This record gives sequence, C-alpha cells and structure tokens, in this order.
Amino acid sequence: MNHKKILTFILILAMIFRIISALIIPIFDKPDEQQHFDYIEFIQENKKLPIVTENQSGEFFQPPFYHAFASFILNIIKTFTHDIWYHIFYLRLLSITVSMFTLFFIYKIAALIFRDKILILSIVAFASLLPSYINMNSTVTNANLGDLLTTIIIYLILRNLITRENKQSILLTGLTAGISLITRMSAIPAILTIPFAFVVKHYPKIKRTIKPLTIILLLILIISGWNLFRNFILYDDPIGINALKLAHPPDDIQVTPTFIGRILGWTFITFWASFGRTNNIFIGNLTSTTGLIVFIVSYLLLLLFTLSAIYGLYRFIKKYRKNKNILSDMQKKSFMILIFHLIILSLSFISFNLYDFQPQGRLFFPAISTLSIFFTLGIYNLINTTKKYKFLYSYITLFLVLNIISIINIMQHYIK
Repeated sequence: MNHKKILTFILILAMIFRIISALIIPIFDKPDEQQHFDYIEFIQENKKLPIVTENQSGEFFQPPFYHAFASFILNIIKTFTHDIWYHIFYLRLLSITVSMFTLFFIYKIAALIFRDKILILSIVAFASLLPSYINMNSTVTNANLGDLLTTIIIYLILRNLITRENKQSILLTGLTAGISLITRMSAIPAILTIPFAFVVKHYPKIKRTIKPLTIILLLILIISGWNLFRNFILYDDPIGINALKLAHPPDDIQVTPTFIGRILGWTFITFWASFGRTNNIFIGNLTSTTGLIVFIVSYLLLLLFTLSAIYGLYRFIKKYRKNKNILSDMQKKSFMILIFHLIILSLSFISFNLYDFQPQGRLFFPAISTLSIFFTLGIYNLINTTKKYKFLYSYITLFLVLNIISIINIMQHYIK
C-alpha cells in the first residue's frame, strides 16, 4: 500500500467536498456568515476597526486579524467584480485553503504520536471527511484560521516534547500564540495549554520552564498587546468578553435536567450533521413522520458509532493498565497535553452556554486534532490487527456515504 497516495486521495476528497459545500449552500446560509462578512466589509470600506455598541448583534466583538486580512482579499476581489456571490465564494475558498493547512498539521501531529501509518491516515480521514467540519471549513468565518493556529500550537508544543528547545521553536510558538489571540477567542484554551505542556516536559525541574515561557509571553504581548489595550480602553476588559456581552445580551438560563439534555443532544447532533442547528438542516427532518424516522435512525446510528469509539478507548485504557509499556513516555505526555486542552475548551464551552445558549458541536473544532485522534484510536482498538487495511477503507467509505447523504439533504432543502 502506498500511504502517500492514500493521504493524497483523502486530501483530494476533503478539497472536493469543501468546494461542493461552498457551491451548493447559498451565500449567508452558513453559520454567522453574514455577520462575519459585514465585519470584513466594514474594514474594507472604512479602513478602521468597528466599535461594538450595546445590543448590537453580529461579530464585531471578535478579534480583528482574520477580518482585516480578509478585507484586503475582498478589496482585490472587488476590483474584478461587484457581484456579492463572487465576493462570498472567493472568501469561502480562502477558508477552504486555510482548512487544508489545518489537515496537514493534523497529519503532522498524528505522525508525531504514532508510528502506525494506517492509524495516522485514519485520523486524517476523520478530520478531512467529518461533514460538519467540511461545512465550517467552507464558511466565511474567522473560525478556520483560529482552528489552524490552535492546531499549529498543539503541534509545536508536542514536537517540543521530543526535541531540544531552541530559539526557533520558542519563537514560532510565541508568534503563533500571539496571532491566534488576535484571531479568535477560542484560541485561549490552546494558549493556556502552552505552560502546561512545558511543565509536563520538565517536571519536576519546573525552573526550566521560566525562560521559554517568559519569551513566549513577551511575544504574545508584543503581537496582541495593542488589541488587549484597545479592548481595555473601549470595554474595560482586555480579552473582549465585555464586547461580546454588549453584542449579545445573556439568555435567561436555568440549569435543569431538560437544559442539560438539550445541551448534550444538540451538541452531539450538530457535531455530526453537515448543517446543524444554525440553519435547521439535518439528516431527515423534524416536519414529517418519514423525516422524523430518518432523523432518529440516523443519529442513533451515529450515537452507536460514537459509543463504540468510547468503548474502544475504555479497552485501550484497560490494556494500558495491564501493560504501561504499550505507550512511550512521549505518547503519555502527548495524551496528557491533548486531554488538558480538551478539558479547558470544554469548560469554556460550558461557561459560554450558561451565558448564551448555543449548544453547537462546531465550538469544539479548535480541538479537532484531539477529537480526531481519540475517536479514531477508540474505533481502531475494536478491530482485528490483521484487518487494518480493511478498516481504513471502511472508515473512509463510511464518511463518504455520510457526506453524500449530507449533500443530498442540503440540495433537497434548497430545492423546495
């Protein structure tokens, strides 16, 4: 088996499905696309950053790096056409391009942790062909650049576990973290994971972390300090949380069993669906008996698939308890770092939903590398080791079918 050819095949499929998603979904029908485009166009037309006002819905509270860069691209596009469809489509292509780099770094992360090429390719296949991720990767939003930067941060701090620290790696980590902080607030959990990763590497000699972490912190402040200062002057808050609260007043939320059930249910469904809660397209539908049956059956099968992955991880943990040598020291530390990042991201997700009820699976995509690794590792531990190749082909085929179903549902929705 030529693993490079299979990797190329997976990435070509990823590109094709993302372009299809960009073409078949009307402009502004993707999550928050109108609001992000308004932000980009405001900068392009006014040559300055917007200021958030009270009860102003939209995305003006977001850090400005992506939107400023996209405004430069939009300015170029407008020199050739004033058709807004092309404006959105080319900005969607920008998102697709960014997402392909994210997939590359997911491959690099998997290759750092594992030597099994079939497992590595399967991990890349999960991230490349997850329908909801394809949808987001072809959307005009700062989320895709944010996901790329957080994935690069995770890659750099994992690579730091197996290499000697040098100025280049420290500077790259600080540079990436600084840019990510002025790109999207969802990068904060990854930034908080940086000191944890250095402690994991040097424990118990914690003093060795002081110099690299100081350099990284200084770089973050040099790159993003102006925006932190701007937020503090305008909103009395350097991070921008108060700006978000101005744009989106809190929901009236009471934590009840029903509330918890809705968070778990909708987050699960929108993590898998290529459309989700934001535009009310699902596998099946909620408006007819037949559609409801298809909806229930489809997501029950996906739930079974997810529970199988969790069970596979449980079996892997049992193996590890019996024989701790099945994991190298680097793998153990890598898993600790990935889990830490996922926990911090999950806590921020819970905190956000207690303020503004948005149980959307896409909010976990900053940890797409971690999710791809653990989900695939769980399923992988359920198969016979002599059937690895069949597993890879079946895994890819499963996601191909899911994407075809997704495309059919989207097209049927808009043909009506």
